[in-house]
Amino acid sequence: MRSSGPAYDDCVRTNGTILKTISADLYEVALPNGKPVIGHLSKALAVNPPELADGTVVQLEISPFDLDRARIASVEPSPTPQSAE
Repeated sequence: MRSSGPAYDDCVRTNGTILKTISADLYEVALPNGKPVIGHLSKALAVNPPELADGTVVQLEISPFDLDRARIASVEPSPTPQSAE
């Protein structure tokens, strides 16, 4: 029998880089090995969608059953530019 809690522990977690926006909630994301996947926003992010420009680094959750689609779980904070003195 299946447990009643969310089954998010059996996914592959990795970082990815947004390549392009397909629609309001679909993105083409490059994995660290260069493979492109289709990423969609998680429910938590879909409530208040962030601005995801090309090149934004995101954390992905990928099902081991479908390695061509991913859930965008969170957005990595962009590095703050260092001022040259």
